[in-house]
Amino acid sequence: MKKITVSFLALIVLLSFASPWGCAKKGGDPLDDIHRHIKSMLKIVKDNKADCNKVVSELETYLAQHKAEFVEIQKKTDAMRKSMTPEDLKKYQEKEFEKNKDVVTESMAVVMEINQKCPKQATKIGEVLRAVK
Repeated sequence: MKKITVSFLALIVLLSFASPWGCAKKGGDPLDDIHRHIKSMLKIVKDNKADCNKVVSELETYLAQHKAEFVEIQKKTDAMRKSMTPEDLKKYQEKEFEKNKDVVTESMAVVMEINQKCPKQATKIGEVLRAVK
């Protein structure tokens, strides 16, 4: 049970810290794009929780469909981190932490439920979630 919980929380943290720079759309907050991805993955889990194997396959499909976007997020994140002062980075991370509270709370509930329902698939689900970087 801990494997998938840790994996999903790690995903949220990675995406949230990647988000300030990764998915930036002109005029929009990139954290909103990351929230959209996380909420989409949570919806996949919720919508398919009756079939544990389908949760895995649907998450894998989502990952494949958005892999290029996640790679781009990471590249832009790396570049942006290099250009930010430590003080600016710390301020933004504090802002992100506050903004992410709702997503983390929702994620915890969903992950706990799927861990109990799908213990055999927990490792595979965790692998899929860890693949998003």
